[in-house]
Amino acid sequence: MPPEYAVRPWLLVYYAPDADSRPEVFWKNYGRSVAAQMKPAMKVNSDVQKAAAEAIGTEKEPTEKLLKLYTFVRSRIRRYTDDALKMTPEQIAKLKDNATPGDTLKRGIGNSHDMNLLFGALAIAAGFEARVAFASDRSDTFFDRSLANNYSVDPVAIAVKVGTDWRLFSPGESYVSFGMLPWQYEGQETLIADEKEPVWINSQYSDPSKSVQKRTGKFKLGTDGTLEGDIRVEFTGHFGEDEKELVDAMVAAEREQVLKNRFGGIDMTDIRIENATDPDKPLTYSFHAVVHGYAQLTGRRVLLKPAFFQRGLAERFSTGERTQMVYFHFPWSEEDNIEIALPPGYQLDNAQSPQPVVGGNLARYEPLASISADGHTLIYKRSIYFGKDAKGLLFPVSDYPTIKAFFDAVYKQDDQAIALLQSSGAN
Repeated sequence: MPPEYAVRPWLLVYYAPDADSRPEVFWKNYGRSVAAQMKPAMKVNSDVQKAAAEAIGTEKEPTEKLLKLYTFVRSRIRRYTDDALKMTPEQIAKLKDNATPGDTLKRGIGNSHDMNLLFGALAIAAGFEARVAFASDRSDTFFDRSLANNYSVDPVAIAVKVGTDWRLFSPGESYVSFGMLPWQYEGQETLIADEKEPVWINSQYSDPSKSVQKRTGKFKLGTDGTLEGDIRVEFTGHFGEDEKELVDAMVAAEREQVLKNRFGGIDMTDIRIENATDPDKPLTYSFHAVVHGYAQLTGRRVLLKPAFFQRGLAERFSTGERTQMVYFHFPWSEEDNIEIALPPGYQLDNAQSPQPVVGGNLARYEPLASISADGHTLIYKRSIYFGKDAKGLLFPVSDYPTIKAFFDAVYKQDDQAIALLQSSGAN
């Protein structure tokens, strides 16, 4: 459902100057004033100019130039608000403020805003137009531009003009990939501050292919129904951001407990957790798993659900009626690749592959079950995405039956069992 303060009443009381409070006038004046205030904060000095030239090198293509600057900021500046740095509030309080991008560059440390401003200054030094961009956090409530007050907007990104388009970047957010924003600021009305003519743009949603849960499993099925093998789970994009923010400050034992809670009912050994604090690489979990009683034995038949990673999950939408709108945080996708070595003497018993489910241009589910050439291994692949070409991720109650029908159909296919038959001569 939508965030709490988008569905329940609330009241904002504030002092306002004796000025024109028409929204269009207020936001234009606000955009001009903050642009003037922040102009020194993106000042280019000789050090910034030199750093931009060194970071870009001989690159000519605009997007690649910005990627090099983005990477430079992320690699050279430590974000002191990161839990991973283990700095105490007292240590942070003793740090000097960075008044200019040159200060941030020289000291090599700053907060997320300092890092964004340095990126903006580097972009200007490289010949781009760059401005500070303001937006509202939609995990809290939904922005309403008709309210002539800047209470809910913050400087969250740097807008860089590439050709005729403004593109938004936020290298100060530790785990946000290049070309993306924190999900809270995607799909939002965004004000690009300018001393002459501030402009509004709509920030784009990232494609479902940018935020993926990629899972692989290689198993052996025992004759008693036990499934044993190696599992690897990888999080990218917004999934990775959320997961890293959850575990980056934890010690190893705490991270392992998070993993065990997520995969209940599995005996785990050889647990490895990689890239929990890496700004660019996908966070990955890998472990050896034993699941007792995974397959159901019925005489000479074994009933096996190949959609291992959906085991035990409840239906996403269980009720027939709904009173609140349906709200998704960001476009997403999942990719599962599973191999299950069958017990000796067993073969598929008139098995049918699960069927795809199409949700228009917005969503698609593609499962595929097959058998290896030697007939000894079941191969199962599952892919699903939601939010493709999304103009918004808030759906009215009238759309609920359609959304529910898609996920109900996916649940039905995920829950489908494949029968294995023991040959008459096998023990």
